[in-house]
Amino acid sequence: MKKIYFLLLVMAFSFSATAQDKVVLKQTFIKVKPGNNYAEDLKTKFGEMAQKRIDAGYQLGWHLWEVVGNPQAPFTHLIVEPFMVSQMEKEWTREGWIKMRKEAIPGMTDADWENFMDDVAEKRDIVAEAMVITVAEIKKDEDVTIPSDIAVVNWMKVKEGKFKTYENMEKGLYKSGLDKEGLRIGWSLAKRIDKYGNDLYWNYLTVDWFSSYNDYVKTAAYTPSWDATKEYQNMMKVRDLKESVVIRKVIMLE
Repeated sequence: MKKIYFLLLVMAFSFSATAQDKVVLKQTFIKVKPGNNYAEDLKTKFGEMAQKRIDAGYQLGWHLWEVVGNPQAPFTHLIVEPFMVSQMEKEWTREGWIKMRKEAIPGMTDADWENFMDDVAEKRDIVAEAMVITVAEIKKDEDVTIPSDIAVVNWMKVKEGKFKTYENMEKGLYKSGLDKEGLRIGWSLAKRIDKYGNDLYWNYLTVDWFSSYNDYVKTAAYTPSWDATKEYQNMMKVRDLKESVVIRKVIMLE
């Protein structure tokens, strides 16, 4: 019996020592209906409430992005909210979320919130939600700050059972770092953690970071056509590029 207790103690200690408080990025994809001021509401009302939640310690930040040059995209805006896992535990239930809202925004009553959300519902559609964690990130040099102003997000569907293989392949493409002469200033790889299964549209994403939209256009316009290397062909066998969208930073609250 003593041996069993000792083993349980060792297992508990090992778990607590290795289970770190990770940062989770909650993504909300929004389609703003034409002819209303919801985009302005995002920058003002939602931004103000988000800042209060950040100041109260319920999340790390609130980032608002808008789609650039792609009116056919399924969404117009993207909200990214970084949370520590321990912060998310405070609002897993509806009761926990209401408690968080009242502590962070004490001046807003239940009636105020219902009226606000009724108004919001007429102005936008929530297209999708997702949660991801960062797998790898590379900067052009130490002076680069990520997130930058322009992001090219590429959503990938990786085959079941090939997740580690895919991650290693992506990271292997940048084993020598980014092109120091190029205009791309950073690259990120993230994996989805909220949903799994064969019917999932995407389960990984990569991001190419640029300082300006003009830098992105220059890179796209002046990059010559090329054939995939053997390494890239192997990666294409385990993943499909589902969609690529350019987004611009609107607000970044920390």
